[in-house]
Amino acid sequence: MQIIDLIEGDEALLEFTYVTNPGAAWSMFSDYPQYLTLLAVFALVAMYWFRKQLELHLIPQQIMFGLICGGICGNLSDRLFREPAEVVDFIDTFIPLINYDYPIFNIADSGIFVGAISYVIWGAFESKREKGKETLE
Repeated sequence: MQIIDLIEGDEALLEFTYVTNPGAAWSMFSDYPQYLTLLAVFALVAMYWFRKQLELHLIPQQIMFGLICGGICGNLSDRLFREPAEVVDFIDTFIPLINYDYPIFNIADSGIFVGAISYVIWGAFESKREKGKETLE
């Protein structure tokens, strides 16, 4: 893992630190980058193949899946076009309130995270709304 601090400060909330990561989030599976590349390709193909079954008719759902797909494509492009096949992470955040240095990540990771969490929350509210409709009938 290569680390280069670009902007740093004393207990800064945000720093830009160049780090390469062969693994997934928090360097998980860093010994298997080829499998992560295949998993990313498989995920994109599956999302495209099952897009009609996912019923992404509403704009918010399309945005959520766009964030996920965009994040996957961003990290996948790093893996395919960089030598060695590693993802570049650079956003380093520190939360002084709880004295926690969050693992370094990139914009693609943010897209995947925000899209996935938003979709889970959307699904929970949608499920409650559907149950509410069933009880009214």
